[in-house]
Amino acid sequence: MHIRQAVILAGGEGRRLLPLTLTTPKPLIEIGGKPFAEYLIEMLVAYGIEEIIFLTGYLGEQFPERLGDGSRWGIRILYSQSPTEDDTGTRLRKAKQLLGEQFLLLYGDNYCPIDFKALVAFHEKMGLLATVTVYERNDPKKKNNMRVVSGIVEVYDKKGETPGLQGIDIGFFVLSRRVLDLLPEENANFEYAILPKLISQKQLAGFITKEPYQALTSPERLPAMEVALKKFSPFR
Repeated sequence: MHIRQAVILAGGEGRRLLPLTLTTPKPLIEIGGKPFAEYLIEMLVAYGIEEIIFLTGYLGEQFPERLGDGSRWGIRILYSQSPTEDDTGTRLRKAKQLLGEQFLLLYGDNYCPIDFKALVAFHEKMGLLATVTVYERNDPKKKNNMRVVSGIVEVYDKKGETPGLQGIDIGFFVLSRRVLDLLPEENANFEYAILPKLISQKQLAGFITKEPYQALTSPERLPAMEVALKKFSPFR
């Protein structure tokens, strides 16, 4: 199975990155001379993605201005703009008509050099509605939020209080469009609304990775992110 479409959640205000996000949406903050979103695009193009949909909100008009229609990467980029107050699940629900039967879902502020071919192959082997990438770590000073047993996510605990948690979800989902039928009509967060339902139905697979990931969390982390992204970027 090859997945041709990726969806990137890019609508948040990025308050932890103030004052940078006063005038620039978080995924467009420049790192190493180009917007962070370009690193995600390059990673997806290297896998073979043909179409990317950015789900935008806060300062959303800047995305097409900066990234264009995707032609410079040889792909198509579309934009689904909705109000800033829309949560992640609501943005997905509103973009449903643009989505294929199977697609990748990424957060617009996380980067991990995972093997997409292996991720998609794992998803196909498990045969479930959804797969989430779980970064495995054994650092007792940091909280995990997921427990995966035999490839299936058994526990999702955002507070990290359940015993036996061995990793944290970093996004990078493979989803069937049918997952969106589980979203409520009211404004909803994708993870909070969907993951517990999928787990209760035993329909959420967990793809384990030990690859270090990078997250846009604070201005102080940007220099370290630049070093890491230059190392991982397939077009460096």
